Amino acid sequence: MQIQYENEVIEYLNIPSIPRKTWDKERRPSFKDGVAVVTLHGDRKAYAVVTFDAERDDRPHIKKVFGIEPFYGIEEIYVVPSYMDEDVEHMDLDEQSKVAAQRVLEEAHELEMEGVEEPKIQLPNNEYFFDNVHSDEEAIAFIKSYNRANKIKGRVPTDHETIVMKLSVIYSDMQKGKNRKNKRR
Repeated sequence: MQIQYENEVIEYLNIPSIPRKTWDKERRPSFKDGVAVVTLHGDRKAYAVVTFDAERDDRPHIKKVFGIEPFYGIEEIYVVPSYMDEDVEHMDLDEQSKVAAQRVLEEAHELEMEGVEEPKIQLPNNEYFFDNVHSDEEAIAFIKSYNRANKIKGRVPTDHETIVMKLSVIYSDMQKGKNRKNKRR
């Protein structure tokens, strides 16, 4: 007997085929996605998408059905494994496969970080970050000039700590701009 809506379930869950591992009702592990075989009118069968959270639910819940006719019961549930789960120890694999999965995860993290380098910003010894700024009054004038040149609106800080913080942000932005120009060359 053919089970209906196989292609729809495969496309919906973005999986290559219907999983073969059945859900163990006794152990009742939670799963995010599963494929259920449901009974339709006339003893016909169809696939549906199901989920189960052991902490909140007492039975699996149907997430998605693809037909308009009602179903009368769940006959079988096949659990869809979470392929890129970060916790390899909880994957349902033998020890050799767990080692291989851990290696794949580490390689994926290395590839994600490849080519991503945070530019190093050298901080000056000057409290005000710029050689031409020596006091709060000069800093306020510098910030006003910088804001005007870069069309930045907003209140200019007046207390010492806020002035120094604003100067550090300006200095950091200028250094990042220099780094971007150097990389383009």
